[in-house]
Amino acid sequence: MVGTIAGLLSIACRELFGRLLGTDDPRHYSISVVLAYLAGIAVSFVLNQRFTFSGAPAARSWSRFIPFVVVALVGLVCTWLISLALRYGLPLTALIGKSSAPVAFAAATVLASLITYPLNALFVFGNQSSATRAMRATVATSRAGRA
Repeated sequence: MVGTIAGLLSIACRELFGRLLGTDDPRHYSISVVLAYLAGIAVSFVLNQRFTFSGAPAARSWSRFIPFVVVALVGLVCTWLISLALRYGLPLTALIGKSSAPVAFAAATVLASLITYPLNALFVFGNQSSATRAMRATVATSRAGRA
């Protein structure tokens, strides 16, 4: 639920920043992705600290914000690269028109979360069992996709 809320906020911010920047090209799209992701970082930290990892002792400390930002920057780079590849490497605009920008960003955000959730669980909030479950789910999902 936390990821959904943070993700929807990020998508809305990306759309807002995209409109404010005006020009629809890879450079402006990249700027809108970075700005939206930065907004999502703050919301995600507060919500994850409060709800997702609230039982973990490390989750109650703002000292975890710096490691969270480091993991989020990994997610930002993944999201940026994946969204650019989807948005400009595939014929999304021809297939779905103006929806290609938010769809590429949303898909990239979901894919990046498969990396950032286990990293946050393990390194930021110190929740080994959540990290293990997340990694198992990621592996199961990738295996199912190959079947």
